[in-house]
Amino acid sequence: MIPKLAKNVAHFFVVKNVASKSKEAIYAYGMELLISDVLNTLIVLLIALTSHTLPAVIIFIAVFMILRRFVGGYHANNHLSCMFTLIMVMLAFSYGICNVRIQLMWILSICFITIALPVIFCIAPVPHPNKPMSEEKRNRLRKRSIISIVALSAVVIALIIFQREEISLYVSSGILLSAVMSLLGCFLNRGDNSKRWQRKRKAKYYIDCNSRSC
Repeated sequence: MIPKLAKNVAHFFVVKNVASKSKEAIYAYGMELLISDVLNTLIVLLIALTSHTLPAVIIFIAVFMILRRFVGGYHANNHLSCMFTLIMVMLAFSYGICNVRIQLMWILSICFITIALPVIFCIAPVPHPNKPMSEEKRNRLRKRSIISIVALSAVVIALIIFQREEISLYVSSGILLSAVMSLLGCFLNRGDNSKRWQRKRKAKYYIDCNSRSC
């Protein structure tokens, strides 16, 4: 559905002379990413607002995205799988923080970072199977992964010390999700020959080709 909509929008741009025919694939792929990001954001906001957990969700997602940049992890093969995964994660998080007792929050926070730290230390970064990573980049991302996870774990400890157990749970939950996604990435990202990845490669080809004026 999303790829078809993106192609229609890109074709509309070409018909209206907003974009050239040779760049239609680039516009289609860019529009596909934009539509997907908008839908994912709306899903997150809808669940957060419905469950009255918007501040918690913002912290949770922010921590996860910080680590995701360096740690990497699981990539869904299509937009539907991505949205389904996002919905399940958000529902689990929102339900969990709404029902866990305040006395258990600091214990869960410690447990979460205790689980996540060795996982990320051992396997980060987890690259996309179709995006080879140079040794230099791998080492750079590994250093940033370790620095980020240590810094965020220190934040969790500080929050517990200053008796902000709720916020410590939000932060540690984002850390745990990053570790879980990195583990899933190790086992499930065995190669992505999906149409989504093929479209990305095609768009990249057109970008490279245009940059060389071929």
